[in-house]
Amino acid sequence: MRILRRPRAWAAVFFTGMLVASGVSLPVSHAQTPTPSPEAEVADVESGLIELVVAPESAVLSNSDSEAKFRVLIRNTGEATAPEGSVELRLGERITGASARLAPEPAADPATDPATDSATDTTPTTDPAHTRIATVQVEAIPGGKEQSATVTVPLTDMPQLVDTSHGVYPLYASYVASDSSSETRLTAFSPLVWGGPARADAALDLTSIVPLVLPANVQSMPSRAQLSDAVPGLTALVDFAASSQSVLAIDPRIITAIRGYGTEAPREASELLARLETGAVPSFLLQFGDADPAAQAAAGLDTLLQPAGFEFITRFGAWEVVEPAEPTDPTEPTDPAASSEPGGGEPGGGEPAEDKRAGDEPVDADAAGAEPAGAKSADDAKTGAEDPQAPGSGLDAETAETAEEPLPPTAEELMAWPRGLAAGWPAPGQADGKTLTLLRDAGYDLAVLNSDNVRLEGGPRAALGKGSALVTDAELDAAVRLALSGSTDTERALGEAQAAARLALAADAGVAGLILGVDRGAVASMERPEEQLSKLMDRRWVTHVAHGAQREGVARLIPAEPGEDRVELLAAAFENEPTVLEARSVLVNPEYLDGYQRMRLLTLFGTRGAHPDTDFEAAASRFAKRDAELHDGVRLVDTKRAQLVGGSTRIPIQVRNSLPFDALVTLEVAPTSAALLLPEREFRDIELPEDSSERVLVPVKSRVSSGESALLLSVTSPDGEYTASTGRLEVAISTTVETVAIAILASSAALLFGFGIWRSVRRRKSLSTRE
Repeated sequence: MRILRRPRAWAAVFFTGMLVASGVSLPVSHAQTPTPSPEAEVADVESGLIELVVAPESAVLSNSDSEAKFRVLIRNTGEATAPEGSVELRLGERITGASARLAPEPAADPATDPATDSATDTTPTTDPAHTRIATVQVEAIPGGKEQSATVTVPLTDMPQLVDTSHGVYPLYASYVASDSSSETRLTAFSPLVWGGPARADAALDLTSIVPLVLPANVQSMPSRAQLSDAVPGLTALVDFAASSQSVLAIDPRIITAIRGYGTEAPREASELLARLETGAVPSFLLQFGDADPAAQAAAGLDTLLQPAGFEFITRFGAWEVVEPAEPTDPTEPTDPAASSEPGGGEPGGGEPAEDKRAGDEPVDADAAGAEPAGAKSADDAKTGAEDPQAPGSGLDAETAETAEEPLPPTAEELMAWPRGLAAGWPAPGQADGKTLTLLRDAGYDLAVLNSDNVRLEGGPRAALGKGSALVTDAELDAAVRLALSGSTDTERALGEAQAAARLALAADAGVAGLILGVDRGAVASMERPEEQLSKLMDRRWVTHVAHGAQREGVARLIPAEPGEDRVELLAAAFENEPTVLEARSVLVNPEYLDGYQRMRLLTLFGTRGAHPDTDFEAAASRFAKRDAELHDGVRLVDTKRAQLVGGSTRIPIQVRNSLPFDALVTLEVAPTSAALLLPEREFRDIELPEDSSERVLVPVKSRVSSGESALLLSVTSPDGEYTASTGRLEVAISTTVETVAIAILASSAALLFGFGIWRSVRRRKSLSTRE
């Protein structure tokens, strides 16, 4: 960073007026700016620490508008003060082509360009390349602060915008320090849509992929309260997807959690799941936690990460008791209408009952909370009459008893999504051949890829190698992401302008359809994103179509990889998983930790960590800290020292369980010397409910009158194979204190007794004398 020190003093008062073209109003809002001292460090415009953003307040101007408003933002990300200066706005000639990405500003010679001759010259130039439309003075900006302004310009001051010149125009902003020794400008660009595409009949087919994901604070599976909070927003996104013929990309945690809670799930969540299960809106499942296949491939995984069980969720669930089917008489005629119902006559239709579990592998009872192998599930009991091995009604006493017990769904039932597309969606622009191989091996024949990641010919529904791809438009994706997640109004307005310009230019150029991949992190972090999406996408030149209606094309992969630092951090977290799972040995239900930790890992692999603006290193650090907490979740509470006053006592030892699951441990105690005698050295089956502490009283006897010793403590699993925590408790022995105390007490009692006898004898003698 280049720092300038100026010997002359700064002015005590900065400019507060604004110089504009005739008829232009410039309401400016900025933070209170203190006057810098004469020796204050001033940031150079060339330092890269000053950011300039410009955007139209309205992404599309129409003939009914009489003026245009533009937002200007200057942000100083450094520590030195940004100097005072001026920002000039210019409007260029109409953009041709299909892209609204940065259009270079025509070069201007500051010495000869009339637009730079005088800061007070407000006459629009007639330069055919660009027209200056406004100039605004800005004050000095302290480090870490920003300054914004809103510029209002009459349309009459923008001669390019006439009824016959609809299209997209470049808006340039340039910032120059007022006393800079360099003539370097800090420039920014934004597109401006005037009226729409240049061709009145221009139209564009658009398909959106809308993610249903959970907020970033949900690090594993959502709780019932988190589901309740998320459902209204998810429902609104489903409504938008249905009205725009979009494809839903669903985080399976939403579906699995609702099913896993059963009747305990929020009612609105169950209604949402029922709506999604109909398949009325096309959808596909992301990986759990939106885990990134590209990052998994780069980390060297041979298969995609999968959940390790859902028992830690289903323990909170409840399910209705399934009534056994009424015995049927095979001699009675069946109802033809009933037998022709979809789904084998089951209420609600759907697939036949015998097909629902077709192809399911046997599930280990301990691994997935299912019934033991060979036992019939509630669904089997309902359809027992169709079992060819079942005589008569197909229900014996044992099966009928099993059918009456509400059992949690199996892992396969929790994850089932038979109506969905078999698609995978890596982080934008980060897939390579290994990523596609990993997806194909997992059964995904459709990949959603960013256009920066492929070379596309034809429509966005493209053949790609041995499979196919939906190719999202990188330019449109980035614009919508900025419109949803920009940190300021100006940046969000810039995203809106970029999205509107890309759609208008693509329609003008006859592009064979576009697919928008809505950013997953942006949707999760914004309130009511569906409103912004509707605002961005509902243009008269845009036609919403289903993904199957997009034109076909051919794509060729341009290999790319995730960031090296992110991959290293993810690989380290994956390799540390077995260490964390060592703590499962002390749990009453070890499988709870298996499922919980794997879900945390899948969430860490989420695609939202792939964006350059994300501080993934901080996220990985928090993950590692939580790993350590889980590994050391059952531990001894530190006690520095204990005092053994008498010959025997009970010393309290406190054991803490900070895990979210119940634990069962053994406490082993051993003295370090013969000075202490322990009648009991092992305390078994100590129950520690989740997030609780338990005190164990250890009987101790002393063999000496005074001295120092210690107890070695160890908390182990019930089988003694795993040691969760160890410690050493120093013990100070002072049994002489007890001896002296007893002697004093005995002496006091004897003296009192003797004094009482003496007093009684004296009283009797006194009475005898009187008589």
